[in-house]
Amino acid sequence: MGSVQRCVIVGFSLLLSSCLFDEPLKHDLGVVPEPLADGWSIATPESVGLSAEALSRIHAILLREDRFVGALGMLVVKDGKLVWETYLRSRADRDRYHHIQSVTKSVTALVFGTAQDRGYFPDLSENTGELFADEVPGLDPIKATITLQQMLTMTSGLQFDNVDFDLEMYTFHHCDPLGYILAKPMYAAPGERFYYRNADPQLVSYALQRVTGSSERALAEAWLFGPLGIDDYYWQSDADDGATIGGNGLHLKARDLAKLGQLLLNRGQWDGATVISPTWLDEMTGAQIASEFNDENGQPIPYGYYWYAVPSGFAAWGNGGQYVLVDPARQLVIVQIALPDTAGLDGSTLPEFLDLVRELL
Repeated sequence: MGSVQRCVIVGFSLLLSSCLFDEPLKHDLGVVPEPLADGWSIATPESVGLSAEALSRIHAILLREDRFVGALGMLVVKDGKLVWETYLRSRADRDRYHHIQSVTKSVTALVFGTAQDRGYFPDLSENTGELFADEVPGLDPIKATITLQQMLTMTSGLQFDNVDFDLEMYTFHHCDPLGYILAKPMYAAPGERFYYRNADPQLVSYALQRVTGSSERALAEAWLFGPLGIDDYYWQSDADDGATIGGNGLHLKARDLAKLGQLLLNRGQWDGATVISPTWLDEMTGAQIASEFNDENGQPIPYGYYWYAVPSGFAAWGNGGQYVLVDPARQLVIVQIALPDTAGLDGSTLPEFLDLVRELL
């Protein structure tokens, strides 16, 4: 974590602490989902076998001022039905999209899968020398060997820390953003070591655009969001070349995040049609490599293609406490949205979230 990020977190924490002495940040706005014209069927927790008492205990923790400080809301889907939904600061948070931070990466993996299903990227051993033939000449020859599989597992070897990425890429504009990423030094040989950052999913976004001729956002709209009825969202693009920001640029509603989780539970099916192949979903959510993040026992959390493999299933995780947890055995999807850019506050790590919802798993 860089000094700028630490200062932001410390300052935000102090602001929250001062607010605690004035009036509560969080409010009990209820937990019963309202039927909307968004495709979700509504049921009670008891009707699908979930414990109302367990949910009440989770709600009580979420409402605490000193726990899950950045949390804005949570919802629970069981057996394809929305059974529990709460917002902690404003009811309006249900109806507006939120910056889901690195859960964007997990959506990028889904978009990539829809492209692969259509015949693009038949081999994950395809490399940057083939994908970006105009950009790699003149660079260290090893950079031409970086494969799609290595980009998808955060093992490209390119050194581009997240604390620098957004500032350098989207504040200090470049005439050739892709070339700028590829020109970064190497921290390791491709495939040698996991290193979490936004550079690799951005390379995947460029690969999608280069090979299909359409931006990642356009592909998502046609092949993923459209079939699921997701039409109110924002996905940031690079101002210089129009490429979709594949690592952290997506804003979605909580209920639409839950649709993505339910799509995985449905094995890629939605309304009787195949949106994405189960073969890709299994590969994407399976353990491909050990991440640099530890579980509650101090062991590295296994990582797939921008999804984490956890004991109950798999999860997407974004900065500040954005989560999509999918439990296939229990046919359960749990989503949390939170304030963005609040790493370091209570509730902002995946193990903390898993501990919070443990009674439901």
